[in-house]
Amino acid sequence: MNDFPLLCPRCGRPQRVLRQDDPHRPVRVVHTETGRETCADEDEPASEPPTDPERSGLDRC
Repeated sequence: MNDFPLLCPRCGRPQRVLRQDDPHRPVRVVHTETGRETCADEDEPASEPPTDPERSGLDRC
């Protein structure tokens, strides 16, 4: 399998695939900078919502 660049859909930072010997979970996708699956921003409390409801159209739902 060829390696190709991955970007996190949540934070946009680069990710990589780690292959494991665990038969129940053969691969993990982790952030390249931290080596963790979770985004670095998830550790910090959010001061504002990630999306603007008016711009996304969610305010009409």
